[in-house]
Amino acid sequence: MAKPHKQNVIGAILFVVFLIVAVGLAAALAIVFAPVELTLEEDSYTLTFFIFHKEGAAYDDLMEVALLTDETYSSERITSFGGISKAFGTYENEAYGEHFRLTFSENNHNFILLKRKDGSVTVFNQKTVAETEEVYRKLREKV
Repeated sequence: MAKPHKQNVIGAILFVVFLIVAVGLAAALAIVFAPVELTLEEDSYTLTFFIFHKEGAAYDDLMEVALLTDETYSSERITSFGGISKAFGTYENEAYGEHFRLTFSENNHNFILLKRKDGSVTVFNQKTVAETEEVYRKLREKV
């Protein structure tokens, strides 16, 4: 009679392990495939990356919007998470201090800088240099 109980416990443990692996795989795939989306409204923007990051502000709250290149921007990672093509987290550099960085592609060394009046800074890019420059152009038209 002890065998069925033991089999149920082993089955439950295997099921929990399967769920943990499935959730981890789903999160990893989300990091790899989820887009970094900048939504431009009439008077504000929203920047989202799946469930991992969402921010927004009125254009009037932006002190600086800039297109940074490899020559004008470098940073040191403090804490970040990433997949094959994305990294997001806290970075630091001399010019902007501690800031949030959302990098879509490590091969694209152009970034868009958003510095808000409250002192917070976000740096992000898109999959390609051309896509990053296009998003920057659209954002500058609003600001």
